[in-house]
Parts: sequence; structure tokens; C-alpha cells
Amino acid sequence: MTNAALINAERTGRMAAQRVWATPEAVDAIVRLRNQLGSCVLRHVADESGAPEVRLVHDRIPRGPDDVALGTVGGVLFLIDREHDVALGCPDFQVDVTPPRIDNDATGVRTQYHLVSRAVHRR
Repeated sequence: MTNAALINAERTGRMAAQRVWATPEAVDAIVRLRNQLGSCVLRHVADESGAPEVRLVHDRIPRGPDDVALGTVGGVLFLIDREHDVALGCPDFQVDVTPPRIDNDATGVRTQYHLVSRAVHRR
């Protein structure tokens, strides 16, 4: 399926194909987080340094008109901004979990899981 067809399928509300998958460790982390937080969605974003990561967003935040649903991972919907998706070439994404990181240097508070997503271009 071409990128244009995939984008059109998203606009009509149909998922053309699952474009996201995760390592077993990431699925385990996502399921645990979903069980702790309740309903949530995953969103592919770039942090301040431009490095890709996944952010969990409470499902009470509505899906925006420019959000593209790439599928589900661990029972959680995975979203990306349409413009960012097109700029990346509408790739597939792999979600992985990395070692915990310090989220707040002042207090030393660590996240339990740090999820990252990597674009994977199909050949």
C-alpha cells in the first residue's frame, strides 16, 4: 500500500495495516502501565534533543484531528501527529523499553519504564 493510500485510509477512520510492534519487554511494560493507570494511549514524540520516545497519555485527552493511529501495542492505541508521520516517510515503528532514567534531576525521581519508538522503513 502506498503512503498516500495509507494516509487516505487514516482520514476515513480505517486502519489500513498495523504499523507498530514492540519487543516482548516493551509489551510487558505497557501492559503493566495500562494496569496501573487505566485507559491510556501511546504517542510517538521527539524529546527536546530530538530523540524519539513514546509518551503515555491518559485517554481522557481526545484524539486530535491530526493524529494518526498506527495500531495497538499491549492493548494500547499508538498515535503520531500526521505531519510528523509524513515528514518521516510514514514508516513502521518499533517500541522498546530502555533502562529507567532520571526524570527530575533535582529530586532524582526515576521513571519505572522508559519507552522509545524507532522508525523502521519498509523495503
